[in-house]
Amino acid sequence: MQKEKWEAQLYEAQTQRDQFHRKNSQIAVLRFALFILSAWSFFQLVDGRYGYGPIFAAGLAGFCLALSAHQKNHRQLLEKEARIRVLTRCLMRFNGQWQQEPDTGEEYLSPDQPAMADLDVFGPRSLYQFCCMAILPQGRQALAAYFQDTVSADQIRQRQKTVEALIQAPDFMLEDWTCTHALSPQTAAALAYAKLVELVQPVSLPIPAWFIRWMPAVTLTLLGLSLLRWISPLCFILIFFVQSALALFSLGYVHQRLQAVAKVRQGLQNSLTRCQKLDASPLSSPLIDSLKVQLRQPNGLLKGVKQLDHLLSRLSLQANPFLYLPAQLFLLWDLQCVQTWNHWQAQAGQTWIVIMNQLGELEALEALAMMALTHPETCLPQFHETPAPVLTFTHLTHPLLNPDQAVGNDFTLDHSLTLVTGSNMSGKTTFMRTVGLNQILAAAGGPVCAQSMTTCGFTVLTSMRIRDDVNEGISTFYGELLRIRKIMDAIRQETPMLVLIDEIFKGTNSLDRIDGSAQVLKHLNHPWVRAMITTHDFELCELKEQAGLSLVNVHFEEHYQDQKIFFDYKLKPGRCTQRNAKYLMKMIGITD
Repeated sequence: MQKEKWEAQLYEAQTQRDQFHRKNSQIAVLRFALFILSAWSFFQLVDGRYGYGPIFAAGLAGFCLALSAHQKNHRQLLEKEARIRVLTRCLMRFNGQWQQEPDTGEEYLSPDQPAMADLDVFGPRSLYQFCCMAILPQGRQALAAYFQDTVSADQIRQRQKTVEALIQAPDFMLEDWTCTHALSPQTAAALAYAKLVELVQPVSLPIPAWFIRWMPAVTLTLLGLSLLRWISPLCFILIFFVQSALALFSLGYVHQRLQAVAKVRQGLQNSLTRCQKLDASPLSSPLIDSLKVQLRQPNGLLKGVKQLDHLLSRLSLQANPFLYLPAQLFLLWDLQCVQTWNHWQAQAGQTWIVIMNQLGELEALEALAMMALTHPETCLPQFHETPAPVLTFTHLTHPLLNPDQAVGNDFTLDHSLTLVTGSNMSGKTTFMRTVGLNQILAAAGGPVCAQSMTTCGFTVLTSMRIRDDVNEGISTFYGELLRIRKIMDAIRQETPMLVLIDEIFKGTNSLDRIDGSAQVLKHLNHPWVRAMITTHDFELCELKEQAGLSLVNVHFEEHYQDQKIFFDYKLKPGRCTQRNAKYLMKMIGITD
């Protein structure tokens, strides 16, 4: 089981983290001791005791080595802490704590797509909250788009190939997640698509490039000649004055842009590491193969990020004013960096943006693969493009329920209309959400919680969670009318539609409800529609004979034992013949 494997890896990572913590402390003590030794021997040298020279040299060398070892150990410590965060988040999918994840995707809810709220695709305790392990804004947006957008069957199959490859490589996913979780929230936000587009714009300079390139060489040459007294110092002073003015000008003109570039250094290094791991992996799919090809191009990310990292290393000089100020005055340091940036932008800037989007898409596909790693029984559904929509499944379970508690059902939607009847709490609404959520997972290219599933590119339409709106003066019943009207307008497109309606017209009297429901069923009776409607009105179950509708009845039922009610949540053919409302009212003391 994947759970046991992750638990073992978590224990190992925690043990290694503790070891790195202890090693950090030991190196810090050693580094301090070597610093004291170096300082003491230096003062001895200053006092004329030249025999302490080897001690000073050895102490200084040891201090530098200890500093390097501390930096390396610290990087390893941060990596283990990132891995612990990843493994902890993965294990939360098994104990229900995933509902505490802060990223619920609530910002993707839209009034134009009520199914996303009705089926718990976004928001608290949602499918997005369960699946999402993405850190990059591109990854989060790609996952949301997978759930929202309708794409062709060929595109879905391409995603399935990548998801299937990822499911077979959980260790690669763990490594990739570890890389992304090492990013700070600020760095991750700075890597958003819009910000990258703005960032990679070239910096225009009012000074010719050749002038910036050759001016420092001329200045340093004049300095040398004036020190040798071959020319008048006034020549050097004049040129140095001009160069200093340019250096001070650049501080305000380009410093802000260079600082923005420097802020994404961690993200660039992180992306480089991810790409190197992906390039070295045996994973193969249309998306992954395309990304590998781009990485290996002469101007691909592997080369481009290495070049940019060199530039960012040069920018780090700004943190040392004792070195930065002379470099700025004598070498026009910032302007030289800007030229390097503009050259890199022209060579690899746009490629980098494309690849960052693809890395985000990889995060989204990894989120879909999470479903297969955390559920004991999943499959990649088969997609068929036929004139009559297809939806059939075996042992279909709700993706967000505990697998130990979820009850699987078999069914084939081969009629335009399916009426679901059953007593209160028998599982009607949960079953509809099970069908809807799994269809959305299937259309995204992910695995579904079933032994098998065959479907097509349904557009999912729902009328389930209808609320009144006091500000707009809309009652619950009127809100349902508006929702169903939108459904009826949508099905005119004559494309495969999966319609889910819960307790149709429950907000009005029984006579009007039955008459209105019958009219809705007639409007939904089309070959390209697969509608599932729950109801307590048994009169609707007889409409097949009366109106010639393509309709089938199914139901859920319960049984009683020792004055208690039990539900098996198994779908059965035909309409329900049981009622439990009176029993429930009696059980809680409302009636005798």
